Amino acid sequence: MSLKRGIPGVVIAGATAVLLASTAMATAAPATAAESSMQQLGAKAMPFGSVVRFQQEFSGVPVFGGQLVQTLNSVGKVVATHGKTTKKTAGQFPASDAGATATAIADVVKRSGLPATTLTAEAAKPFWFDATLGGARGDSVAVPTYQVTVHGKNLDDKWTEVVKAGTQEVLASWSEVHEAVNRDVCDANHTVVDDNSNTAVRCGTAFDVTRAEGGAESSVTDVNNVYNFFGEASDFYSKFVGTDLTGLIGADYGDGTGKALRGTVRICTANECPFANAFWDGEQMAFGEGVTTDDITGHELTHGVTQHTSGLQGGQADSINEGLSDVFGKFIGITSNDPNDTGTNRWLLGAGSSLGAIRNMKDPRSSLKAQPDMVNGPGWDTNNPDVHINDGVVNKTDYLITDGDTFNGQTVKGIGLDKAVQVWWGVENTLTPSATFKDVGEALNSSCTTLAQAGTGGITADDCTQVAGAVTATQLEQDPK
Repeated sequence: MSLKRGIPGVVIAGATAVLLASTAMATAAPATAAESSMQQLGAKAMPFGSVVRFQQEFSGVPVFGGQLVQTLNSVGKVVATHGKTTKKTAGQFPASDAGATATAIADVVKRSGLPATTLTAEAAKPFWFDATLGGARGDSVAVPTYQVTVHGKNLDDKWTEVVKAGTQEVLASWSEVHEAVNRDVCDANHTVVDDNSNTAVRCGTAFDVTRAEGGAESSVTDVNNVYNFFGEASDFYSKFVGTDLTGLIGADYGDGTGKALRGTVRICTANECPFANAFWDGEQMAFGEGVTTDDITGHELTHGVTQHTSGLQGGQADSINEGLSDVFGKFIGITSNDPNDTGTNRWLLGAGSSLGAIRNMKDPRSSLKAQPDMVNGPGWDTNNPDVHINDGVVNKTDYLITDGDTFNGQTVKGIGLDKAVQVWWGVENTLTPSATFKDVGEALNSSCTTLAQAGTGGITADDCTQVAGAVTATQLEQDPK
């Protein structure tokens, strides 16, 4: 198994791309540039050229979700700009963040029912917050806030609270736990992990490494499965999009094995043994017994990829985050020829796991928990608190783009998996943290058009017609109501 395969082609990245995009940014948005509020976050090589990301700031404080992403072709010309910025600010930050932590904990207590004595909070971080960047209606105005991450005793209890500075008002809240080559896999062997931080599952410190890179097979099936699935996910990201997965999302805990994709299997919690789920905790993977399939593992690892690319968080962006993880998790399973991702299982997520098939990407409405298959369609709820529901729209769009079908008055010819991967990778890298479903539709069309213009991967203008048809079929061109 090769873990270092790449994709051919020459791309512009690094300082050259940043310089070219900076010039274009000044041309495209003179008011923003003149206020010195756009800070370069970096450049990334892409099959069609590069993308360069900029963060909006006021007085050195970032605007949450206020980002612009420039797409450059192979000769450095800006061909598209994605993202949104706030138009103005209102209010000022107080002298300190006093009261923000108490307000955040009180809100978690109210929503979760957990006792305040079981909760701890990380240091408050200042952000300007404009709800319209995430799709809310109203005037574009950013107000001063503090983001406070709150931990419960269970590992999957972790939230970020957005508290308006100087008040007891919570403007937004979301979960930070998402349901990772150098590979380290640990076996918890049904140990109950119950702590106020995710260090309780750390593979290499909390638990000894059962199987390291190049090591012999373990007697524990879940250990070997996760080890193999990590390798297959790494192969996929290297072969199809030229990305070193370990380099992007690996963790080094100072245990001597270096930066590695890490996972701990067969964990239990105080309330559940075996733990019937898997999650990415921001550093590594954790699995309950038997929750180890190619597509589920790929799904969770892709949360790590999203964390380090578009950074989707909160509101509609949380559901889009889940959708992108389903998309790439399924791509990983299919390209690995996993039997749980072939035949009638091709578009079933989780087939073969102890959970069973949890989502049907071809027909989201028939998923274990029914999902909408179009924006504003049956089952759609813009403010749905379950981030896994509305991601059915992303899943249906992926199915239509890849395999094709007739749906909602549109007949789409599938462009095939290889081309679909390239289109979705463009989306992954051009969305901003507060993206909406309409942004996904725009990014799909833009990604395909840019690839076609560059002649990348054999993608043609007709392929982009099919992508546009899928976007129309799932109503991604509509503003969520």
